[in-house]
Amino acid sequence: MNYLLLSLLFLLSACAQAPKIIAHKGAVFGTVSTEAHIEFKQKIANKNTAETNYSTDENGIEHHPDRVNYQHLDELYVGLIVPDYTSQTHNITVSSDQLNPHSLALSIGDTLHITNQNTSTQYLFISEINAEGFQAIPDLKAGQSIDVRLTLEGDLELLSEDNHKLKSILFSKKNMLTKKFSSGQRYQFENLTPNHYQLIFWYWRLGKITQTIKIDAQKNTRVDKTLSVNILH
Repeated sequence: MNYLLLSLLFLLSACAQAPKIIAHKGAVFGTVSTEAHIEFKQKIANKNTAETNYSTDENGIEHHPDRVNYQHLDELYVGLIVPDYTSQTHNITVSSDQLNPHSLALSIGDTLHITNQNTSTQYLFISEINAEGFQAIPDLKAGQSIDVRLTLEGDLELLSEDNHKLKSILFSKKNMLTKKFSSGQRYQFENLTPNHYQLIFWYWRLGKITQTIKIDAQKNTRVDKTLSVNILH
């Protein structure tokens, strides 16, 4: 009896996590997460390893002071290519030692609202990574803000001409609606017209996973993805 009750509660919980069914529309949902390189995972699992600086938290997750904690990463992005995309505005702040956010996935044609919280004028620009594409940004005085419409597509960097600490990694693609998550969180895109769509999972240190999905009317499609060092871009 208890087993049946637990099974029922599990099924109800799973159903509750799915998007609401909308007439003539569909949805995609799932979880997005990150994990360490498979060789690193094997190393910490090896009881004979010579490493002594690993620790385990209350959830059984291994940690090392010099390693990235992939289970707790934020700034993971899930993007969906939609034909009826409406341009979005994204806020970026400039401080004395960083750009926030450190990474951003967006669509070509979106607007970057950049605020200079520094005490000096900032000379920023956008550049394609491993390519020659370049977008100039007007000089941004201390305390001021500016709106910049993104004209480049692909893997990009927002950089400062005279401060190497100021850098933000950008990934842009035409008509890409994006949402930001932390590792292990649930995402969803709903109220979608039945069709084939391109779904993209991206984290700046681990690259991207792209998958074509089919959205049917009155149906939820589940896609779970894990970004790791081993993925194919």
